[in-house]
Amino acid sequence: MAQSFANNDVAAAIDQCINQYFEQSFRDAAEIDSSYLNLWRALHKLLKAGGKRLRPQLTLMAYSAFGGNDTTSMLPIAAAQELLHVSLLIHDDVIDRDYVRHNTLNIAGTYKDVYAQYLPSTEDAVHFAHGAAILAGDLMLSGAHELISSSTVATAHKVAARKLLSRSVFEVAGGELLDTELSFVPYTDGDALKVARYKTAGYSFVNPLLTGAEIAGASKADLKLLQAFGLSLGIAYQLVDDLLGTFGEASATGKSTTSDITEGKRTFMIEQTLKKLSDSDKHLFYKGFGKQNATAHDINEVKRLIIAAGAKDKTQQMIKSYANKAQAALDTLNLAQKQHKDFSDLIRSVTERTY
Repeated sequence: MAQSFANNDVAAAIDQCINQYFEQSFRDAAEIDSSYLNLWRALHKLLKAGGKRLRPQLTLMAYSAFGGNDTTSMLPIAAAQELLHVSLLIHDDVIDRDYVRHNTLNIAGTYKDVYAQYLPSTEDAVHFAHGAAILAGDLMLSGAHELISSSTVATAHKVAARKLLSRSVFEVAGGELLDTELSFVPYTDGDALKVARYKTAGYSFVNPLLTGAEIAGASKADLKLLQAFGLSLGIAYQLVDDLLGTFGEASATGKSTTSDITEGKRTFMIEQTLKKLSDSDKHLFYKGFGKQNATAHDINEVKRLIIAAGAKDKTQQMIKSYANKAQAALDTLNLAQKQHKDFSDLIRSVTERTY
């Protein structure tokens, strides 16, 4: 029987769906080896440690907004968006050499400690921990497709959902590669916004929204407007992330607020900084930026120069600009008053968040 959930029950319903998937995976992994079961338990622990379940909620929001009324059948498809997200976070943390996520050890961080008990070389422990994390990320990507397959929606709708999920992976891979290369390959002005578009906006906003709306039967015109809404909001979301990655509170964000600097990430804010710095200030800037051994003083100098260059303010202005673009696209969508308000509230929660 079709069932709908009140907004405050959506996250719980998504978690229940994900937990059921993990319970079966625990049983299957235990048949292979206890060490494999440990990896699955570490995955589940990481997933439960935090996350707002934004992407699956967007799928269900769009589904309901365009007339969908069988939320039970949609739950696995929505939950698949979260497994994809976890997969990408795990791999991103390996690339960024981060070992904490949601204020707890991530997969690489967990296995770095586990393997240190057996390997005298720290370098070897880190290497094999990264290997375990890569495998874990692969499992979550496979799991996303498996959840879609388990849904009871029509076959054509599953095909559409898989196609959009694959599109998410395709775009993120391009955005992630560009993001990684910008720390050492010559770049051009505007590359950081391209990264935001392909690394974040597509899989986090556009495709979850389109998945729900397309399955609900939204028109091509509405899908196009919804895509414009998701693109603008997704870029704003990434710009907020960039701000928080440097100026946020680690206790609130749940991850390092120095790794973006030490890894030399060429965010929009860094693009704007480098446009304004004098040669002498650039010398100070590069003492900390892109240096794994940067001291706390070096990192604080980088932050000071970002502010002095007006780049922090410029980033905040761009966030407002993209939020306004998202609102303009939303205002042209043919939505009921309640759904319009829900999406307007989403714009505010995304662009005004502190974590």
